[in-house]
Amino acid sequence: MSIGKEVAMARKRKGITQEELSLEIPASRESLAKYETEKRKLPEDLRKCITEGIDDPQLFFKMWSEATGYVSIPFFNGELIDLHPASMRYMVQQETNEALKQLDTVCWFKPSQTWSESEKEDLKKVMHEILDATGSMMSLVAVLCDQYGISMKEVFKYWKVSLRARKYIKA
Repeated sequence: MSIGKEVAMARKRKGITQEELSLEIPASRESLAKYETEKRKLPEDLRKCITEGIDDPQLFFKMWSEATGYVSIPFFNGELIDLHPASMRYMVQQETNEALKQLDTVCWFKPSQTWSESEKEDLKKVMHEILDATGSMMSLVAVLCDQYGISMKEVFKYWKVSLRARKYIKA
């Protein structure tokens, strides 16, 4: 789905009118309507303020994907996904256990330059399992934000401050 339509859907999920959103961003209601109906392309410089103005978890995933292409975590919303928090919590546990199990299948003490192609393929499988676990966790955070009316933007702001305080990331 196009980014403009995703913005419209996110805005509607949050109960925000085009007029209300246009007051928070540097664009008119008319321009916003054209972006949402794909009569105009959504400018790169508006994406951040629109995403933050709507504060919709699924839109954050979509904008991340739009900005980075393949290097992003998708929101898990396929037909085999039950978005109830309890179901998502169970999925996180299953995916995390699978990733941890896969971590034990490769030789971690062997220098990377000595790895065979077969060992590198095994490592790719491990990485895919880690990404499955990460995606399920990120989707659970999004579902919890939606279900309990918590701002995903605020959750991430607090989390990044805590990462800096623990010196996991540079200030």
